[in-house]
Amino acid sequence: MKAFQAPPVLKTTRKFPDNMTNAHALLLKAKLGEKGNVKGEGYAVPAFNVTTFQGINAAFTAFELLGASGLLAFSNSALKHFGFGDPIFGLEVAADYVAKLAKRSHVKIATHLDHGDYTTESGRKVVQGAVEMLTSVMADNSTDHNVKQPTPLTDNIGYTREVVNMAHPVGVSVEGELGVLAGVEDEDTKSEFSTYTNPEEFEQYIVQTGVLMVAPTIGTMHGPNKGKPGHKVKLNIELAHQLLKIADRIQPETVFVAHGASTLYPEVVAYAADQMDQIGGSLSTRFSQIWKDFVGTDWDQIQGLIGAGFAKINTDTENRQTYLAGLLGALKENAAKIDIRWYDNKTTDALTQSYITKLIMAGDFGVWHEPKINVGKYIFNLNKSLKDVIEASK
Repeated sequence: MKAFQAPPVLKTTRKFPDNMTNAHALLLKAKLGEKGNVKGEGYAVPAFNVTTFQGINAAFTAFELLGASGLLAFSNSALKHFGFGDPIFGLEVAADYVAKLAKRSHVKIATHLDHGDYTTESGRKVVQGAVEMLTSVMADNSTDHNVKQPTPLTDNIGYTREVVNMAHPVGVSVEGELGVLAGVEDEDTKSEFSTYTNPEEFEQYIVQTGVLMVAPTIGTMHGPNKGKPGHKVKLNIELAHQLLKIADRIQPETVFVAHGASTLYPEVVAYAADQMDQIGGSLSTRFSQIWKDFVGTDWDQIQGLIGAGFAKINTDTENRQTYLAGLLGALKENAAKIDIRWYDNKTTDALTQSYITKLIMAGDFGVWHEPKINVGKYIFNLNKSLKDVIEASK
């Protein structure tokens, strides 16, 4: 029988481009509650799934305003969008753009491949490219999409360990997933079923893979409909604490990741519905109720996860909703504006407000420098310009 060989440790001396680092370095600071030279309560780093240059620009503005650790995540479909259908070219474009912005930044930034699949030939190429061009990758080998079943544990461990063997020696952090999360994030990330993470399998998984970032499944869902309207999403916080005890015993630097953790901002829903009602006609009739039926993960549940070692909170849906609400507001204000940069600025401002809101909620501010606004006075308000909102928050 082949002797068990310990996974390679994550190289911490890798020099990334200016002001960039791997995701695990940011998340470990959050788990330990480190801000500047002070240790306090643990917080979380929101991982913003970005699909456009607008999303990247808005995120950098939010990071700078708050002195926040910045984590930008790219899904396979987002990389295809950046690369005109070619995810490898998309990696080059996105990574280069972020690195140029980070060079001018005053905070630390990490770039992350979201839901990297190492079980298929095309997926392996993207993961391998991400190890070369990003600072962190997710090895999501939890689902066999051909048969729509969870991947056998030994296969999940084997594929994930391959990624760790490739990434850790060059300083790129790796996130793995154990269990399956239902819902639809985009065309490349969807599942019809969920399975809770098994604690016994979890111990074997982290020992044999060596991942330091783990996404266990504890009841969240991808997409804009995480439950029935009027019903509160309930997460298995008890299981999260059970898994944390196992992880801390084996490797205290393990951090947990919450997928499907987008909240639902009532003010965004109300704003979007109001814009449609004022525009009137079939727009309001067809879509207003859809907005009102969106269900997110309640923030008190996410706070419970932060207390159980979850230091990375994936957010996507809430930011897409805010972008769309900002676009509806711009169209209501002037649907005949020829200068498309005006719409670009309106939607980017809306996204920035959404990012600032989540960073403050998660406690990710004042990490690298003092916030440039009073976080206690900040009020998310799409009826005001970003400039006015920021000014009112000083």
